[in-house]
Amino acid sequence: MGTMITEKMAGDDIVLHKIELNSKGDYILIAGDSPDIYDKFATGYKKLMDEADRIRVQIRQIEKKYEGKNGMDAVMNKTIEISKVNVGFSNMAVQVIDSIFGEGTARKRFRDVYEEIPEFLPDAGCITNFFEKIIPIMEKIFNRKFEKDEAQRKQRMEKYQPRDYKKPGGRRTGSKK
Repeated sequence: MGTMITEKMAGDDIVLHKIELNSKGDYILIAGDSPDIYDKFATGYKKLMDEADRIRVQIRQIEKKYEGKNGMDAVMNKTIEISKVNVGFSNMAVQVIDSIFGEGTARKRFRDVYEEIPEFLPDAGCITNFFEKIIPIMEKIFNRKFEKDEAQRKQRMEKYQPRDYKKPGGRRTGSKK
């Protein structure tokens, strides 16, 4: 995934952030002025982290259940149970990514693999790598938004600041002091 961010202005000074997802030119667009992107990202990322913690516990329980059992049936059953947990996580993670960045984002990100294996499902490692690359990009977008909002707030507030303190003598006209 490229870390390239291209920005362009849309109507009403809205900045669109274009993030390249692969070397084939697939990308996502993020409107940094859309307040729901921050909520979607934080909520989605938290959901993934909570689920990752939950499945770690679930896999440990499965491993304990089969501890000391070495027969082929036990090994197969353990593998199937752990696989179901991992597949469930991967399916959920793809849905979360698509809900944050738009339908098909995961397919775009892993386009090379999907072209060769249409039923590909990215595992936890693929999801982790995606977030390790997208988090710094999102932080830049969020910081730019916060800086822009702060500058606009200061500019608006400046209109309401008293100006007569700049008069000679440092006192307001009509002051009794």
